[in-house]
Amino acid sequence: MIRWTMNRMKLSAALILCLCLMTNGWLFSHGHAMSAPVSGAHETQLVVPDIVVRDSFDREQQLSHLLKDQVAVVNFVFTSCTTVCPILSATMQELEKQLQHRLGSGVILLSISVDPGNDTPQKLRVHAEKLGSGPHWHWLTGRPAEIAQLLKAFGVPTGRPENHPPLVLIGNVGTNRWLRWVGIAAPQTLVDAVNTLAAETK
Repeated sequence: MIRWTMNRMKLSAALILCLCLMTNGWLFSHGHAMSAPVSGAHETQLVVPDIVVRDSFDREQQLSHLLKDQVAVVNFVFTSCTTVCPILSATMQELEKQLQHRLGSGVILLSISVDPGNDTPQKLRVHAEKLGSGPHWHWLTGRPAEIAQLLKAFGVPTGRPENHPPLVLIGNVGTNRWLRWVGIAAPQTLVDAVNTLAAETK
């Protein structure tokens, strides 16, 4: 009796294992496998607002068009910030260096001002030049109402610029998979996230 019970338990375990393997194989073959985890990130979704902003060259940019089919790295800064913003910008500088082979080919960097009343396109341009920003690192500002709408869409608290949290988002706009870090993430972690999300477009 004991032997029969043990054999039955082994058979049940084998059937469960087989079912799990079959299920995982089905999910993989149908494109519903669990997405690869990325260190320290919180996964989210968002709707990119269809608004017009201005870049550091004082050109109008339709945000949805600028981000179309891109993997976007987005941070939020302001030019008179002397606390976390320099660290966030230094991180972006390192990303620009490490991702130079991808930038302009489906990957874009965005720094969005949380102080649009002060950060004119001209001020952003001077700030970007000091950092040596290349052509695929976009600095954006705009009318306060549009920037407030943008910040809300990206889950950034509005209010006094100096109270904004250090925040980075990386998203595959095509699949609407976004990863969010609150705090200072290591540059290599963000590079890995870009590579992970870029692979999902294929």
